[in-house]
Amino acid sequence: MDVKSLLATGYRWLFAKPHRPGSSPLIVVMIPLIGKARAQDWQRVCDILEDTLASLRAQSYRNFEVLLCSQDRPDNFPDGENHHFIPAPPHNAAPNVSDHRLKIRLMTEYAARSFDRFSYVMHLDADDLLHPDLFRYVAQDNNGRGYLVGQGYMMDAQTRRLAPLGRAIGGKTEFWEHCGSCAFFAVDWGKQRFPVFFLRLMGKGHKNYADRARRLGYPLAAIPFPAMLYVVNHGDNLQTRKGNDKLRYLTHLEITEPERLAAIRAEFGLSEGTDEHGVEGGRALLRSCQPVISS
Repeated sequence: MDVKSLLATGYRWLFAKPHRPGSSPLIVVMIPLIGKARAQDWQRVCDILEDTLASLRAQSYRNFEVLLCSQDRPDNFPDGENHHFIPAPPHNAAPNVSDHRLKIRLMTEYAARSFDRFSYVMHLDADDLLHPDLFRYVAQDNNGRGYLVGQGYMMDAQTRRLAPLGRAIGGKTEFWEHCGSCAFFAVDWGKQRFPVFFLRLMGKGHKNYADRARRLGYPLAAIPFPAMLYVVNHGDNLQTRKGNDKLRYLTHLEITEPERLAAIRAEFGLSEGTDEHGVEGGRALLRSCQPVISS
């Protein structure tokens, strides 16, 4: 057992207590973004981010706060009560060394200073897209422990090809095995002991989220529908590079049935027109779509 798992087990025994969330829980979204100096094309990074921001604006549940941490504030990041920019220090390490962990820590510390109520915390890559009813499902189910996305789709940003992620919908592996935008962690900023330490123990490795959350005393429940689009092959993304192995997976399991493709695009509210980015006008313009969760 690794050190972090041992610490997680210790946290459970010493500090973990059942959460008692009220209705309409807060959802806190943390987005780490690559800085301008390390981006191949900063404008493209901002355009890709706009897709993700659009999918947040399309959420049918509105009680959420968006935190974004970067060396530079994108011009398209809103100035609003529920949007928070957290500046990151200059990143002067080698090109292959990420400051993702630092940015997550800065946002976590900011959240601990800013919020005093129960919430679900999501780490969201600045290029992935959410199902419009994802937050509403989490808020209505509201189990007080957290959630894990096992079903979704991989999408090629250039060609807009889609492949299933999640064995329940025909994928070879689960969504959370590929994408870090896959979990909601239950945190009570006002009552929980050492919430920042709790989230640091959860760590960055999304393949370990389920086991780590269980060790911490808050096992994650599965989201029961395809809830995310994992976008690959657009060159410059938030913090990490998504390589050719993703394209091999997509080619092997590409969805080709027109009816199924149309249904997925309608479910996620994707527009039909495309450009070189695979989406109309460089945006994943989101239309209103039929909710999958009853009111």
